[in-house]
Amino acid sequence: MMKIGRPVAMLARVVTVGLMTVDVMADEDFYDYWGDGRAELSSYRVTQPRYGETREGHSVMIFVTEEINRQSLIKVESNQPQQERVYTLKLNKTLKFLTGIYPYSVMTSVFSAVEGGPSEPGSPFEARKVTLSAQEWCGHVFEEVQLRDDAIFGDLNSYFEREGKQGWRFDRPDRFVSEDHLPIEIRELKGLFMASGETRTVQMLPELWQFRMRHKPRALVKATIRKGAPESIDLDGTTYSAIPWTWNYLNREVTMWVDAAYPRRILQWRDNDGGEGQLLASMRLPYWQLNDLGHESYRQQLKLP
Repeated sequence: MMKIGRPVAMLARVVTVGLMTVDVMADEDFYDYWGDGRAELSSYRVTQPRYGETREGHSVMIFVTEEINRQSLIKVESNQPQQERVYTLKLNKTLKFLTGIYPYSVMTSVFSAVEGGPSEPGSPFEARKVTLSAQEWCGHVFEEVQLRDDAIFGDLNSYFEREGKQGWRFDRPDRFVSEDHLPIEIRELKGLFMASGETRTVQMLPELWQFRMRHKPRALVKATIRKGAPESIDLDGTTYSAIPWTWNYLNREVTMWVDAAYPRRILQWRDNDGGEGQLLASMRLPYWQLNDLGHESYRQQLKLP
């Protein structure tokens, strides 16, 4: 977790739905805001469909900056030359819910090159790596996708025989989008991703969690993304001006609402399978330092069990 730019006091900025205090800021420099040595933690109340029924659960989105190695795409923890490093915004998205007696625990990690890359010249936030781990009482699964300049490589390790160990590869098409990467792109933290009212047709790699639930072969699909005009939404009695983003592919449709004010947190999402999430609370903290007895109080502030 990196700290760059001018020093900023390590104090939490807290946003709690219903009892809300927010930072008043315009679209300030990305590095001034995100290079201060803290992560953004946002918790959500979640409804998750599984086995033909909807389940109640919770999710946390953790956004934080860090450097990865340009070739291995692994976090830099040694004195490597600067030219071998890529400065990224990382998203860790956790999901926890029960199916009867046993729990599901899922985490997706997305690493996005802040200054983009050769596949999308001149555009910030280019997806470099996506990983998924999923655990339940039958077994667990790990999948990694590396997004190179001209190709997409996947590697799956599964407890289940019908999946086992396998690798896959696709040429990286023009106008490529990873669905797992969209929560970074649609926050528009370094300028516009799309114009208001614009609809864009892309080649999309669906969420790894969607492949996991459906046990489908990996494939790129034709998808459309639309950025709507700001609208008002209400979350637990607090009204926000939010920008709706909707994407469609095959028989799946998702709408995600993003706060119109910087830093444009993810406020809510809903899909046509009955899945949804609503923001509970948001904090900016160096969470990796908060591992002592007593620091569980931060979970209460995030409204997490």
